[in-house]
Amino acid sequence: MTMQQRTEPSPAAVLISVAVLALVLTVAFGPLGFVIGLALFALMFIGSKNRAAPDQAAPMRTRSRIRRLSTAGRVAIVGESHYQDAIAEVARHSTALPLDEAIPATAVLVPEQANRHDHQAVRVDLLRGDGSAITAGYLRGDQAADYQPLLLELAERGEVGSCPARIMGGGQRYYGVHLHLGVPRLLLLDHEALGTAPTLPAEHQVNITGEEAHQHVLHRVVNGRTPVHVIAELRDCCIAEGSHIGEHTLEVLLEGERIGQLTYSMGLRYCDVAQEWRARTGRALCEAVITNEGTRGLQTKLLLPK
Repeated sequence: MTMQQRTEPSPAAVLISVAVLALVLTVAFGPLGFVIGLALFALMFIGSKNRAAPDQAAPMRTRSRIRRLSTAGRVAIVGESHYQDAIAEVARHSTALPLDEAIPATAVLVPEQANRHDHQAVRVDLLRGDGSAITAGYLRGDQAADYQPLLLELAERGEVGSCPARIMGGGQRYYGVHLHLGVPRLLLLDHEALGTAPTLPAEHQVNITGEEAHQHVLHRVVNGRTPVHVIAELRDCCIAEGSHIGEHTLEVLLEGERIGQLTYSMGLRYCDVAQEWRARTGRALCEAVITNEGTRGLQTKLLLPK
């Protein structure tokens, strides 16, 4: 469907027409015609000043669907010195110098093919509390070239990639921003059925045990493709066999089905972490990578905090 625009004569053309009409009336009717023409001219002049602009279609602010990206990596952005006021606004002018005090934020990655300096540029915006975005910098040029094609694929589907960000600095120092962003090869999560709940920080890989009994679930999830990057859920369970029978650990689920569990030692390390995360977010979710290990079948590595 096309929108047709209504064209109207410009105010200048209307005034000229009225002036000509006034001249004709003056010639035809003398002083009375001059008065009538002058009155018409004055009315049209005032009307042209006060006339509202023709109806225009208000531009719609389209909101892309936010697509969660892998957080299994750390990427520092560049150009923050040009956007200090914007970053300070998101950081609420707080100061964060040690890494463990970094100010959390949410970033969206916007591919800029029309950027006149670099057609492979990727802009990094930070989300305000009201959901609007404000620019904080850019990906480094060589990194942007790797990420932009994937982000353009999302843009074609009406989506924009998002990942956690951390803000450092403030006070007498410039603000800096780094992203929790996975490598391009595993950037797009293959399984999003668990929604948009946040995942545990993906900082290092942790093996699980017992996958050999759940290969049918793993094969259904990967659907013939490996490696596959997914979101898994951690739940409390008891060890059913071995030297630590009856002890607590964490089972790992995909699509609500069990695919294995953490070892006893890893369970000791992460049970409290998972419990705290579940209390904060409602579910203990984490990223995971499924690979094909040949004779060992499909194996899963969780991406968990250090």
